[in-house]
Amino acid sequence: MTGTSGRTGSLEWTSQKPGGVPSNRLVESVLAAFAAIRANKVRSLLTSLGIMIGVMNVVAMVSLISGVNESVMDVFRQMGTNTFVVSKMPAANVDYMQYLEYLRRPDFTFRDAEAVEELCPSVLAVSPQSVVARRVRRGSESTAEIRIVGVSPEYQYVSDSAVERGRFFAWPEADRRRQVVVLGAPVEERLFPGDDPVGENVLIGGHRFRVVGVMEPQGEMFGQSLDNYVMVPFRTLNKLFGSRLSSSLSVKTVSGERIEPAMEEVERVMRGRRGLRAGDPNNFEIISQSQLVEMYENLTRVTWIVMIGISAIALVVGGVGIMNIMLVSVTERTKEIGIRKAVGARSRDVAAQFLVEAGVLSGIGGLLGLLAALGIGAAIEKATPLPATPQPWSILLALGVSIGVGVFFGFFPATKAAKLDPIVALRYE
Repeated sequence: MTGTSGRTGSLEWTSQKPGGVPSNRLVESVLAAFAAIRANKVRSLLTSLGIMIGVMNVVAMVSLISGVNESVMDVFRQMGTNTFVVSKMPAANVDYMQYLEYLRRPDFTFRDAEAVEELCPSVLAVSPQSVVARRVRRGSESTAEIRIVGVSPEYQYVSDSAVERGRFFAWPEADRRRQVVVLGAPVEERLFPGDDPVGENVLIGGHRFRVVGVMEPQGEMFGQSLDNYVMVPFRTLNKLFGSRLSSSLSVKTVSGERIEPAMEEVERVMRGRRGLRAGDPNNFEIISQSQLVEMYENLTRVTWIVMIGISAIALVVGGVGIMNIMLVSVTERTKEIGIRKAVGARSRDVAAQFLVEAGVLSGIGGLLGLLAALGIGAAIEKATPLPATPQPWSILLALGVSIGVGVFFGFFPATKAAKLDPIVALRYE
């Protein structure tokens, strides 16, 4: 039968319950562990602080990174699996000198888009694209500087985007450089609150444009709207804002399976149009969705490594703290250990008791860290545009690792307690 020591708060063991029924040693060990922790609340809390910080860091960072990853992947999914971009700049980061070198590459023209669509059988649609930043005005209302995107009518098919009201501009309007515009949802809300903008006029960089449609909203990423833009015909943009605007080609293939052949076809056509000989490097980049995903994963991989390093340090510090406190506990309870051995407790029973105590102590630290991480995640979602999605696997892993760390670092004190000679222990003062 178990009993509680008034001075230490620990439980004394026997190998049998009344009536000769074997005791449930695991339950008794856990209860004894909680009793010992209650007897030294402040010391136990400080000991588990390192474990708490490690678990909090793991769960909070995994929640934040997972939420951000989901938002980014949503954007990639909206782009479609059968699209890619032909650009002057590579997807990877470049230094300033490389940036200046890439900037001197030839721009893409409307004729390039027509040649790609005509000569590449794996390509379904192509749109050239240029971007400038300008204010859009209507009367006394004005936006901040936003993206003015020049595209062809094919863009709505390339990007799988839809017009919510009105229509997209037509080929005759694009060919004749008409000053027509399709608004993004936030621009409509800013300039036409409660009014229908279709058929009305706006000023873009001092030039009058007629609104023909409003695009369907795509939502936000990191709290930033993906719809804060307006679209005008590609040739109109070049006519009004300069023909030397940096441009690119957005390409959609006939299917996801044809994306690799399509990229090879586009490469051949562009090399031919730019007069590149065999052996000459490309003076353009073909960027697929898989490359963008890989680049993003490389960026987040660094965050994962830093997170793991910080967590490992915190867990090791917490584990060393648990080992130290368990060694102190063995010293404080030397006589108690001698009494237990004298009444029949085996060495492995004593070792198991201290291992369970170490596991419970670190488990409490892990649980506190988990609660803190969930609170941090909720605060981040409420106070910032960053999403934080708790992952069940990270919660289970963090708790499992925290308990494992406690058991690992509790092994030496448990072994020391198990090896105590009961005669020597009974004489200890």
